Amino acid sequence: MTAPSAATYPGGLSELDFVEAYARSALKKPEAAADAALARLVFAEAGDRAILAGLIAQELAEACRRLVAVYRALADRTHPVARRLLEPLPGVLEWKQFVQDVAVLSPEQVVRHLYLGDDALEWARLLRSQADLSDLTGLVAAAEEGNPMLLIPDLARRKVAETIWLAGVSASGEPVASSFGADEASATTLADLTADIAGIARGFLLSYVNARRTAGRPPS
Repeated sequence: MTAPSAATYPGGLSELDFVEAYARSALKKPEAAADAALARLVFAEAGDRAILAGLIAQELAEACRRLVAVYRALADRTHPVARRLLEPLPGVLEWKQFVQDVAVLSPEQVVRHLYLGDDALEWARLLRSQADLSDLTGLVAAAEEGNPMLLIPDLARRKVAETIWLAGVSASGEPVASSFGADEASATTLADLTADIAGIARGFLLSYVNARRTAGRPPS
Protein backbone atom coordinates (compact mmCIF):
# COMPACT_ATOMS: atom_id res chain seq x y z
CA MET A 1 0.00 0.00 0.00
CA THR A 2 1.39 3.39 -0.99
CA ALA A 3 1.70 5.86 1.87
CA PRO A 4 -0.56 8.90 1.42
CA SER A 5 1.12 12.17 0.55
CA ALA A 6 1.04 15.13 2.92
CA ALA A 7 -1.64 16.77 0.81
CA THR A 8 -3.94 13.80 1.53
CA TYR A 9 -4.45 15.04 5.08
CA PRO A 10 -6.51 18.17 5.88
CA GLY A 11 -4.51 21.37 5.68
CA GLY A 12 -1.75 19.63 3.74
CA LEU A 13 -0.35 18.31 7.01
CA SER A 14 1.99 15.38 7.30
CA GLU A 15 0.64 12.20 8.87
CA LEU A 16 2.12 12.86 12.30
CA ASP A 17 1.35 16.58 12.28
CA PHE A 18 -2.27 15.77 11.45
CA VAL A 19 -2.50 13.29 14.33
CA GLU A 20 -1.10 15.85 16.77
CA ALA A 21 -3.44 18.57 15.49
CA TYR A 22 -6.36 16.14 15.85
CA ALA A 23 -5.35 15.43 19.45
CA ARG A 24 -4.99 19.08 20.40
CA SER A 25 -8.07 20.41 18.63
CA ALA A 26 -10.64 17.82 17.51
CA LEU A 27 -10.31 15.92 20.79
CA LYS A 28 -10.24 19.11 22.87
CA LYS A 29 -13.32 20.64 21.25
CA PRO A 30 -16.02 18.63 23.13
CA GLU A 31 -14.42 19.49 26.49
CA ALA A 32 -14.02 23.19 25.63
CA ALA A 33 -17.56 23.44 24.24
CA ALA A 34 -19.05 21.68 27.27
CA ASP A 35 -17.16 23.98 29.65
CA ALA A 36 -18.35 27.05 27.75
CA ALA A 37 -21.96 25.86 27.81
CA LEU A 38 -21.72 25.12 31.55
CA ALA A 39 -20.33 28.58 32.28
CA ARG A 40 -23.17 30.17 30.31
CA LEU A 41 -25.75 27.91 31.95
CA VAL A 42 -25.10 29.28 35.44
CA PHE A 43 -26.46 32.72 34.49
CA ALA A 44 -29.05 31.68 31.89
CA GLU A 45 -32.82 31.70 32.28
CA ALA A 46 -34.58 28.42 32.94
CA GLY A 47 -35.42 27.55 29.34
CA ASP A 48 -31.94 28.30 28.10
CA ARG A 49 -30.38 26.31 30.94
CA ALA A 50 -32.16 23.20 29.74
CA ILE A 51 -30.96 23.75 26.17
CA LEU A 52 -27.39 24.35 27.32
CA ALA A 53 -27.49 21.15 29.39
CA GLY A 54 -28.59 19.36 26.24
CA LEU A 55 -25.68 20.82 24.30
CA ILE A 56 -23.29 19.49 26.94
CA ALA A 57 -24.82 16.03 26.50
CA GLN A 58 -24.25 16.25 22.76
CA GLU A 59 -20.60 17.13 23.35
CA LEU A 60 -20.30 14.15 25.69
CA ALA A 61 -21.64 11.86 22.96
CA GLU A 62 -19.07 13.23 20.52
CA ALA A 63 -16.28 12.75 23.07
CA CYS A 64 -17.33 9.12 23.50
CA ARG A 65 -17.32 8.46 19.78
CA ARG A 66 -13.93 10.15 19.30
CA LEU A 67 -12.45 8.09 22.14
CA VAL A 68 -13.55 4.93 20.34
CA ALA A 69 -12.06 6.30 17.10
CA VAL A 70 -8.70 6.82 18.82
CA TYR A 71 -8.84 3.44 20.54
CA ARG A 72 -9.62 1.70 17.27
CA ALA A 73 -6.92 3.56 15.34
CA LEU A 74 -4.21 2.78 17.90
CA ALA A 75 -5.19 -0.87 18.40
CA ASP A 76 -5.15 -1.70 14.69
CA ARG A 77 -2.00 -0.36 13.02
CA THR A 78 -2.59 -2.12 9.70
CA HIS A 79 -3.36 1.36 8.35
CA PRO A 80 -1.79 4.68 9.41
CA VAL A 81 -3.36 6.10 12.55
CA ALA A 82 -4.12 9.35 10.74
CA ARG A 83 -5.91 7.48 7.99
CA ARG A 84 -8.10 5.71 10.53
CA LEU A 85 -8.95 9.00 12.22
CA LEU A 86 -10.30 10.33 8.93
CA GLU A 87 -12.96 7.62 8.86
CA PRO A 88 -16.54 8.40 9.97
CA LEU A 89 -16.95 8.46 13.73
CA PRO A 90 -17.81 5.10 15.27
CA GLY A 91 -21.41 4.49 16.26
CA VAL A 92 -23.23 2.67 18.99
CA LEU A 93 -22.15 -0.83 17.95
CA GLU A 94 -18.49 0.13 18.16
CA TRP A 95 -19.17 1.91 21.46
CA LYS A 96 -20.71 -1.25 22.95
CA GLN A 97 -17.70 -3.31 21.86
CA PHE A 98 -15.34 -0.72 23.33
CA VAL A 99 -17.18 -0.77 26.67
CA GLN A 100 -16.96 -4.57 26.76
CA ASP A 101 -13.24 -4.50 25.97
CA VAL A 102 -12.19 -1.98 28.60
CA ALA A 103 -14.36 -3.65 31.24
CA VAL A 104 -12.19 -6.77 31.18
CA LEU A 105 -8.76 -5.25 30.50
CA SER A 106 -6.56 -3.87 33.26
CA PRO A 107 -4.99 -0.43 32.67
CA GLU A 108 -1.69 -2.14 31.90
CA GLN A 109 -3.40 -4.40 29.38
CA VAL A 110 -5.10 -1.42 27.73
CA VAL A 111 -1.72 0.28 27.27
CA ARG A 112 -0.24 -2.87 25.72
CA HIS A 113 -3.31 -3.37 23.53
CA LEU A 114 -2.81 0.13 22.13
CA TYR A 115 0.97 -0.32 21.73
CA LEU A 116 1.64 2.70 23.95
CA GLY A 117 4.30 3.52 26.51
CA ASP A 118 4.05 3.86 30.26
CA ASP A 119 3.18 7.55 29.91
CA ALA A 120 -0.29 6.43 28.80
CA LEU A 121 -0.89 4.43 31.97
CA GLU A 122 -2.43 7.33 33.90
CA TRP A 123 -5.03 7.73 31.16
CA ALA A 124 -5.77 4.02 31.11
CA ARG A 125 -6.29 4.17 34.88
CA LEU A 126 -8.63 7.14 34.48
CA LEU A 127 -10.57 5.16 31.88
CA ARG A 128 -10.89 2.20 34.24
CA SER A 129 -12.07 4.49 37.05
CA GLN A 130 -15.07 5.75 35.10
CA ALA A 131 -18.50 4.74 36.28
CA ASP A 132 -20.51 2.31 34.15
CA LEU A 133 -19.80 3.49 30.61
CA SER A 134 -22.67 1.40 29.32
CA ASP A 135 -24.99 4.03 30.81
CA LEU A 136 -23.92 6.30 27.95
CA THR A 137 -24.95 3.84 25.24
CA GLY A 138 -28.34 5.44 24.67
CA LEU A 139 -26.76 8.88 24.36
CA VAL A 140 -24.26 7.63 21.79
CA ALA A 141 -27.04 5.87 19.87
CA ALA A 142 -29.23 8.97 19.75
CA ALA A 143 -26.32 11.15 18.63
CA GLU A 144 -25.39 8.69 15.88
CA GLU A 145 -28.83 8.34 14.33
CA GLY A 146 -30.29 10.59 11.70
CA ASN A 147 -31.34 14.15 12.58
CA PRO A 148 -30.36 14.09 16.29
CA MET A 149 -32.39 16.70 18.18
CA LEU A 150 -32.92 18.06 21.66
CA LEU A 151 -36.45 17.68 23.02
CA ILE A 152 -37.53 19.53 26.17
CA PRO A 153 -41.25 18.81 26.64
CA ASP A 154 -41.74 20.98 29.73
CA LEU A 155 -40.89 24.16 27.81
CA ALA A 156 -44.14 23.86 25.85
CA ARG A 157 -46.06 24.16 29.13
CA ARG A 158 -43.87 27.03 30.37
CA LYS A 159 -42.60 24.93 33.23
CA VAL A 160 -39.04 24.58 34.46
CA ALA A 161 -37.65 21.64 32.54
CA GLU A 162 -36.53 18.68 34.62
CA THR A 163 -35.70 16.22 31.85
CA ILE A 164 -34.10 16.56 28.43
CA TRP A 165 -34.16 14.03 25.63
CA LEU A 166 -31.61 13.64 22.86
CA ALA A 167 -33.56 11.88 20.15
CA GLY A 168 -32.99 10.52 16.67
CA VAL A 169 -34.42 8.09 14.17
CA SER A 170 -32.69 4.84 13.26
CA ALA A 171 -32.13 3.69 9.71
CA SER A 172 -35.15 1.39 10.11
CA GLY A 173 -37.33 4.33 11.13
CA GLU A 174 -37.46 3.45 14.82
CA PRO A 175 -37.12 6.33 17.33
CA VAL A 176 -34.01 6.37 19.54
CA ALA A 177 -33.74 8.60 22.59
CA SER A 178 -31.74 9.13 25.77
CA SER A 179 -32.85 11.24 28.74
CA PHE A 180 -30.86 13.18 31.35
CA GLY A 181 -31.42 15.87 33.94
CA ALA A 182 -31.80 19.53 33.05
CA ASP A 183 -30.57 20.97 36.37
CA GLU A 184 -27.20 22.56 36.98
CA ALA A 185 -25.88 19.61 39.01
CA SER A 186 -26.67 17.17 36.18
CA ALA A 187 -25.08 19.50 33.63
CA THR A 188 -21.95 19.76 35.76
CA THR A 189 -21.71 15.97 35.96
CA LEU A 190 -22.05 15.71 32.18
CA ALA A 191 -19.38 18.38 31.63
CA ASP A 192 -16.97 16.69 34.04
CA LEU A 193 -17.48 13.38 32.30
CA THR A 194 -16.92 15.02 28.93
CA ALA A 195 -13.61 16.40 30.18
CA ASP A 196 -12.53 12.96 31.41
CA ILE A 197 -13.48 11.15 28.20
CA ALA A 198 -11.89 13.80 25.98
CA GLY A 199 -8.78 13.88 28.15
CA ILE A 200 -8.34 10.11 27.95
CA ALA A 201 -8.56 10.15 24.15
CA ARG A 202 -6.13 13.06 23.96
CA GLY A 203 -3.72 11.42 26.40
CA PHE A 204 -3.66 8.17 24.42
CA LEU A 205 -3.11 9.90 21.10
CA LEU A 206 -0.41 12.28 22.37
CA SER A 207 1.40 9.30 23.89
CA TYR A 208 1.52 7.83 20.39
CA VAL A 209 2.71 11.15 18.92
CA ASN A 210 5.43 11.59 21.53
CA ALA A 211 6.69 8.05 20.96
CA ARG A 212 6.88 8.68 17.21
CA ARG A 213 8.66 12.01 17.63
CA THR A 214 11.24 10.67 20.07
CA ALA A 215 11.88 7.34 18.32
CA GLY A 216 15.59 6.72 17.96
CA ARG A 217 16.63 9.56 20.23
CA PRO A 218 18.87 8.76 23.22
CA PRO A 219 17.14 9.29 26.60
CA SER A 220 17.83 12.69 28.14
